[in-house]
Amino acid sequence: MIAVRAILVAAVLASSCGAAVGGNAAVERAFAAHQSGIEVTAEGSVTRLLSDATGPSGTHQRFVIRLTGGSQTVLVENNLDIGKRVPLATGDDVVVRGEYVWNAEGGLIHFTHHDPVHTHEDGWIEWKGARYG
Repeated sequence: MIAVRAILVAAVLASSCGAAVGGNAAVERAFAAHQSGIEVTAEGSVTRLLSDATGPSGTHQRFVIRLTGGSQTVLVENNLDIGKRVPLATGDDVVVRGEYVWNAEGGLIHFTHHDPVHTHEDGWIEWKGARYG
């Protein structure tokens, strides 16, 4: 009987957790383990808008999100030469799909756009019901 209850509790907990929550857990695990190169979906609120960065891989829109339900922050780098700028404001809620790269500040997520050479899963950013990718 105890085993049956444990299974039911686990099933209820699993069904109440959406994909973004699992994604946030994956980001948190990758950060704790110093892992990079993991495709993740993360949900959070924009805490800082940074200036665009230009480098050999193009111009990137940059912003920081605080993961929903936690204290970890993650830098998001959105390649504007491949994807589209998202008209964000501080406090906006977003869902981000891309590749996680570990760093001591919480990590970053990039490849938030389609991949024209098919070396990564396509990424995207969802904001106010629209998907940018």
